Amino acid sequence: MAQLHSMNADTAQARALAAPSRSKPLRLTIWFAAAGAISFWFPDVAVHIEAGQDFDSRHVWVITILLPATFLFAYVVARNFAAMRDFKWPGAAMLLGVWLSGGLFMTVAAMPSGSEFVGAVGVWRLVVILLSVIPIVTYILASFDGSLFALLAVTVGALLFCGFRTSHMLLTSARSDSIFRANSAPRSKVA
Repeated sequence: MAQLHSMNADTAQARALAAPSRSKPLRLTIWFAAAGAISFWFPDVAVHIEAGQDFDSRHVWVITILLPATFLFAYVVARNFAAMRDFKWPGAAMLLGVWLSGGLFMTVAAMPSGSEFVGAVGVWRLVVILLSVIPIVTYILASFDGSLFALLAVTVGALLFCGFRTSHMLLTSARSDSIFRANSAPRSKVA
């Protein structure tokens, strides 16, 4: 009976130690999503506040260049931080944050100018923010906000980067596998 109690205590202790490790990736995903959202959308809000009622094509160009640049800088910093924490997908989490929080930041960016952003006033702004969790809504809102090209540049750039990285890993793995097979193949003796 004492041995059974000891096994239950050991099992409970193992579960207690494993529980924080399960929450660690989720917590890091949320932090990286927040970092991606802030690094991408905060400059958009700043440009809209600075421009106010005078928002024009010059500001769209600034947004198109500035947003991907700040996101890329944040990604480089986050990737180094993720390597220390053994987190595998900081870029995907950051991109998720950009797409899920777009409506919130674009609505905040539209408030100081007094514009009726996509016809949303009052409680309807909250509806727009909640609906922006759906990616197509964020896409549509970005076309009104002036950040569509920046959003597409970051998304397509991330997909291309992921594709190149994956293909490089596959090619490297295939080469090392063929070299291993060539070295380990039985050799015939020539007499």
